[in-house]
Amino acid sequence: MRPLTALLLPILSVALAGCGWLTGDEGYFRDRGDDYRKARSIPPMKAPEGTRTEAVSQLYAIPVENTDALLEDEFEVPRPQPLSGDAGEKVVRIQKLGEEQWILLDETPAETWPKIRAFLVSNQIGIEREDASTGQMETSWLSFRSETTRREKYRFRVEQGVQRTSSEVYVLQAGYRQETPEDQPPAEWPAASADAERETWMLKELANYLAAAGEESSVSLLAQGISTVNKVYLVRDPGGRPVIDLRLGFDRAWASLGRALERADLAVKDLDRSAGLYYVVYEPGRKQDEEATGPGATEQQESPRKGFFARLWPWGGDDEDDNPATGRRYRVEMRTAEKGVLIGVQRDDGSDFEEGEVEFVLGLIKAHLS
Repeated sequence: MRPLTALLLPILSVALAGCGWLTGDEGYFRDRGDDYRKARSIPPMKAPEGTRTEAVSQLYAIPVENTDALLEDEFEVPRPQPLSGDAGEKVVRIQKLGEEQWILLDETPAETWPKIRAFLVSNQIGIEREDASTGQMETSWLSFRSETTRREKYRFRVEQGVQRTSSEVYVLQAGYRQETPEDQPPAEWPAASADAERETWMLKELANYLAAAGEESSVSLLAQGISTVNKVYLVRDPGGRPVIDLRLGFDRAWASLGRALERADLAVKDLDRSAGLYYVVYEPGRKQDEEATGPGATEQQESPRKGFFARLWPWGGDDEDDNPATGRRYRVEMRTAEKGVLIGVQRDDGSDFEEGEVEFVLGLIKAHLS
């Protein structure tokens, strides 16, 4: 037994040493879970002068959050919103304001990006350039059998919508005629589409595809950095009053605010666009009542109105008759700001708000902006 023991001791020592070589702090299979603590910043990449730098950008940019807490007292923290909702409830629609039009989707840019790429691939449209960090994808030059001299290409731009779980897709068209080999394509993209009808045609084709692919669920990790800066915040103005900071141009913000008021049960009684004023009355359940008594209405069970504001006293309760804001008149004012517009609200009679009232009204509007 003694010779056997003497032989096992060196073998055990070598085995233990081997385990340290494989899994120890300096081992080949060491635990790398804390390596991020040793990470260091490096200077940004610099391209040589005269070269294109559009594709050189932060791959995983950290968005800047700019918001202030409106409630100074204790309150119940709401549940976080899911990254993506029920696929069956997603909506795809085309919105237009003046000469500008875009596709609005109820999903994140990271979900929209791979669907646009799949749309081009399925239609055998070549992709010349794509940059997920900026949300831009460009096709190659296309030719047509019916018009042999026509050449055109498209640029798709994906942005985050006003709401966190929404996306906006814009289409830009460029084209030219190649009558002779000397006719060259334009060197730069135009500010607006060269052919508005072709832009509309492509926008509708893409919208139909996105609507049909609504139940598919794929996410691009590279596209998660697309326009991550929010466009709507609840903040306080320099005077300390709660307002909505909406990062849109005045024309679009005015149209978006009008739609949001109707959806939020704030019936518009009058307006003054030059002064940026909407005169509204809070009438909860008005749309449900109109649908219930309109043509073709069927008997439906009353659904409870629940949400974050239902947990704030006494605003937004399930019983509409007990909500003190019901029937009250408000003036919703929109004024230009440095990065967009500010939306505030006042009682139409000029009286002071009750505690939590202004936050409730602004919260209703913010939740329906698009």
